[in-house]
Amino acid sequence: MSWSPQMRESRRSRGGQADMFDSLVLNYELFAGDETDTVLLANKMLLTRKPHDCVICAETIPAGTRVRAQSEVNREDNQVGRFYVCVPCCEAIAKRFDDDGHAIDARIAARRAA
Repeated sequence: MSWSPQMRESRRSRGGQADMFDSLVLNYELFAGDETDTVLLANKMLLTRKPHDCVICAETIPAGTRVRAQSEVNREDNQVGRFYVCVPCCEAIAKRFDDDGHAIDARIAARRAA
């Protein structure tokens, strides 16, 4: 697999291991309460190669941004989906235990209001 220089350097600086921020972000359940029959395929931090929309706040994520990406297959529709979480939403997710989830709830509410 070919890693970009930025990704390679970030992995080296962490010793190849996910840091605490990554763990907090990756352990957050994106679709809590959804009873759709899905299977998680991948859940990781990566650098985007093209723009995407954030699944939480719907803001555009520019290319070259380090984000959370989650892939899953919906067994009911037999379709694979990939969902991206932007940097501000990742930061809100990471501090959900410090602020009782107010920051991430505000980001979710902002999407619903739009």
